[in-house]
Amino acid sequence: MDEATLLGSAGLPRDQGTLYLFSQGDKFLLTTDPGQKDGWVTASSELSRQALAQIPAKIIAKRHQPKILMSGLGLGYTLVELLKQINLQAEVVVSEWLPEMPEWYEGELGKQLGFPLKDGRVAVNELDIARILRAKQQRFDAILLDTDNGPEDLLFKENDWLYTFSGLSACFEALEPMGVLAIWSPTVSDTLKGKLVRAGFMVEQRNVPANSNGTEQHVIWVAEKLQQD
Repeated sequence: MDEATLLGSAGLPRDQGTLYLFSQGDKFLLTTDPGQKDGWVTASSELSRQALAQIPAKIIAKRHQPKILMSGLGLGYTLVELLKQINLQAEVVVSEWLPEMPEWYEGELGKQLGFPLKDGRVAVNELDIARILRAKQQRFDAILLDTDNGPEDLLFKENDWLYTFSGLSACFEALEPMGVLAIWSPTVSDTLKGKLVRAGFMVEQRNVPANSNGTEQHVIWVAEKLQQD
């Protein structure tokens, strides 16, 4: 197996450690702890993160100019798949508060992905997604949440609020009528499902393959706003 090569590092706010970007052969890895490879974001979750784009894109497919909000760039699996699925009039806003991430997308990582940030449909917003939602200045046809290691394993304090009843209610308010909130999770969470229902969503649990090996499944929570304004 190829050795992992460090491509970049970024200090996280509020003394929450460092994020590292590695390459290993033709794959890329993200981690806050190089010594604990089980916690690395790798291609082992590629299919489920692509499903996070595919499922909501199908729901809003007939909209002429859909607007989509994404939480972070990550390794690009969701963004690249989303750009394949949506029409040319769509707009994708990616909340990415770590300034090094867009820079990494200009280098080897971006090259491997086909430089998705150069797609005219994509705009990077440097604000944390919680701040975007709290500002109540924009509405979206779809919101895609994929933070840390899922709602049950949050690493960064900035993400705690998103999965509270208040945070999920803010997602509901930020959606257009018949909009959809999709949440990636490695595990089932009845607590999360309950909060989504309380916030007003119709909720469906989709179990999807995590990777091409078929050895593991992840969950996409599909929460639809059926309420009309």
